[in-house]
Amino acid sequence: MALAALSLLLWLTFQDASAQIPEGMSLSYYSSLPATRILIWGGDTGQGLDMSRFAHSRCALLLLVGKNAEDAEAAATQLLAEPPVAGTCPPGVDPVVHWDAGDIHNATYVLHLTARYESTLGGSPDISWNFAE
Repeated sequence: MALAALSLLLWLTFQDASAQIPEGMSLSYYSSLPATRILIWGGDTGQGLDMSRFAHSRCALLLLVGKNAEDAEAAATQLLAEPPVAGTCPPGVDPVVHWDAGDIHNATYVLHLTARYESTLGGSPDISWNFAE
């Protein structure tokens, strides 16, 4: 009886998680996102904002990079207004969303951004997603 209940619980957990996992993402990758440092180029618009929202819902530590400061700040503010589901964040980890804006083709800007990794994410990004247009 206990084994059947455990099996049902695992099945329900998997069903719920798989409904939220973006196409092409494995369950183990999905499960590894809490407290992961993620840099998202173009994280303030379109698909980048959707993935930012998804990563934030998994309690990832985010640095959104956009072309426009107002859009990037608005995206970060919007994400922070939507806290992750209770129990998603590991003990002692709070969701982090920082933003920056600039031209990613400008080497000086990229060096400035690299210098912010420690203060914003606590270190270099573990993952970098590029949705810049």
